[in-house]
Amino acid sequence: PMICDALDAEMRKAGIIIHNNAKSITKVEKENGPDGKKTIYLQEGEPIDNVDELLMAVGRRPNTQWLNLERAGIELNEKKYIKVDEYSSTTAGNVFALGDVCGNVELTPMAIAAGRRLGDRLFGGMEGAKVSYENVPTVVFSHPTIGTVGLTEPQAVA
Repeated sequence: PMICDALDAEMRKAGIIIHNNAKSITKVEKENGPDGKKTIYLQEGEPIDNVDELLMAVGRRPNTQWLNLERAGIELNEKKYIKVDEYSSTTAGNVFALGDVCGNVELTPMAIAAGRRLGDRLFGGMEGAKVSYENVPTVVFSHPTIGTVGLTEPQAVA
């Protein structure tokens, strides 16, 4: 998408070397010497030498496997996120889930907002209160900083 391409170009212009799609890092080794350089070893391909810093975007997955949720009647989806409806209700009746374990919008302010709407509905007499996951603003604290709201470029094109 255009916003990613623009950030990539600006970072490269600033002298940052980007290795896109470098999969399966097997080891990071500090080189001998006072400068703290590193060598990055990959499962496939040549090692990357003379590295100042390593930044990886590894993605997320819910840490639900230890909770034995199925025994409580709480269903998970194919990606192991807790299935919830628009009111944060799980498949186990009066059990609710919100935040990253649901896989909606994985941002702390959204989990806070979902918790507040749930509290409003359960304890504040605000029947029908629910969080909206539409048009959520997000920001990446990069240089330059980028932000988005609404559809992604691929979603808008589709």
